[in-house]
Amino acid sequence: MNSDEVTIISIAGKQNAGKTTLIKTLIPELKDRGHRVGTLKYNIKEFKIDHEGKDTNKYYHSGADSIALTSQDEIAVIKRVTDPPGISKFIAKYLNDVNIVFVEGYRGEDFPRIKIVDSRETDSNDTDNELILIKENPETKCFLPEDTNKALDFIENIIHLKRKK
Repeated sequence: MNSDEVTIISIAGKQNAGKTTLIKTLIPELKDRGHRVGTLKYNIKEFKIDHEGKDTNKYYHSGADSIALTSQDEIAVIKRVTDPPGISKFIAKYLNDVNIVFVEGYRGEDFPRIKIVDSRETDSNDTDNELILIKENPETKCFLPEDTNKALDFIENIIHLKRKK
């Protein structure tokens, strides 16, 4: 798939607002509609997909610049970077096999955004490029079907508008 065809949707909200829950809810719905979906969790200070004592970890600590792990149905690549690429370049290079990418934790470029707020927040005006989902009960671990449908309609509209350009 051409990277220009990838629709990037930013998911925003305070910590524990329900960003991951929303993404987990939307992925199977979008896949049922024929989309290929990717995710990008941005700006994690440190992450580990490898563990001490494993061969790949030893390769990394020996100075390897790129390390790959593969199985019958998964691939992971660890690369040392001194100048991380911007979101658009990263997606163009590594996530160009999907047509929708949810980006969580990124506050940079002006991507279409779904913002999750609780009912006490006053910033709740939707725009053409932003959907505000108001969570009445922040402790709830799921979204109401109407909220999920609003988000799905918003995403489909963004894709439709992008295709018209």
